[in-house]
Amino acid sequence: MVQLTQALAAILLATGAVAHPGKSINKDILRRQAHLDHPERRSVQSCKRGLVDSGWVREQHMRREARLHELRVAAGFAKPHELVRRDPAEAEASFGEAAACTLDPESTEGPYWVTGELIRSDVLTGEKGAITHLDINVIDTTTCSPVTDAYVELWGTNATGVYTGVQARGNGDGSASAVTTNALRGIQPTGSNGTASFITVIPGHYVGRTNHLHTIIHHGATKLPNNTIQGGTISHVGQFYVDQTFLAQVEATSPYNINTQAITKNANDMLFNMAKQGGDDPVMKISLIGSKIEDGLYATIDVGVNPKARQMPQPVNMWTEKGGIPVPNSPWTGYPDSCRYCGFGTRPPKEKRVDEARDAE
Repeated sequence: MVQLTQALAAILLATGAVAHPGKSINKDILRRQAHLDHPERRSVQSCKRGLVDSGWVREQHMRREARLHELRVAAGFAKPHELVRRDPAEAEASFGEAAACTLDPESTEGPYWVTGELIRSDVLTGEKGAITHLDINVIDTTTCSPVTDAYVELWGTNATGVYTGVQARGNGDGSASAVTTNALRGIQPTGSNGTASFITVIPGHYVGRTNHLHTIIHHGATKLPNNTIQGGTISHVGQFYVDQTFLAQVEATSPYNINTQAITKNANDMLFNMAKQGGDDPVMKISLIGSKIEDGLYATIDVGVNPKARQMPQPVNMWTEKGGIPVPNSPWTGYPDSCRYCGFGTRPPKEKRVDEARDAE
């Protein structure tokens, strides 16, 4: 698998892969490759036995079934007594076959990360689209136990492929209207089972990238009186994706179908291809709440992290009561035309992090 990954990385580097408009992702490819090659790399799969034996997998399976049923009952598509359960043994057998990873960022934070977001589960703020109830399950791959004291940050585009809280030429039509809203951005703490829950939408596509959600995992942060977090460390920077067949069905619904930006499919997205290597699967597991997409969706994904890892993503803006304001000296300032992170060879060496081999001891 590593040899195949290295071959893919070489091809992507040779083609000068481009993600967001005007930005080469060669540095991101190299960083992901270094992660895959790391001798101490561990995924959720490596914790399968412990998580199964502890009962966590069975408990999560039953909780997810109950949550989907709860959503169906609330939407009028099922009766309270109609819950049908799958054999938990089947869920235990298949658990960990596909899971997110640890050590290095799975992918770049991108040019549109806005720090200072609010702690809230419903991040819609009036946005329309395929409404998605998303459970993100965070697992410590050094102890094989759920992470119960972290904050999960989530953000993505709206249905027409525009990020809020920022203004940039590559962000939709580049208008300033998006700066004044923090829609589809938020933070949630993990609960006793390691789960953080959001209500968002399936993100729309934009030039150069397939549809994806961004996430950052915070540890040791302090909740402030204004309902934001401060301090702590970041162990994981990743992106979540959607199965291409299902994504095509979403794109056919309103308002996705009025998005005129060029579509990049998963198979042609360089970061998606790298994220799929090494036994990982960054694709969310999605179920219909009703009979069609417009009735709402329930999605889950498991993310393995090493809480001692130290990643240093860089925000472009900070959210305030006045909207998104520039972060001084951000390397993303001026994206996609003049930022320090624009183009090949401009990103600094791998971010400082603790040595994973030492941390695992």
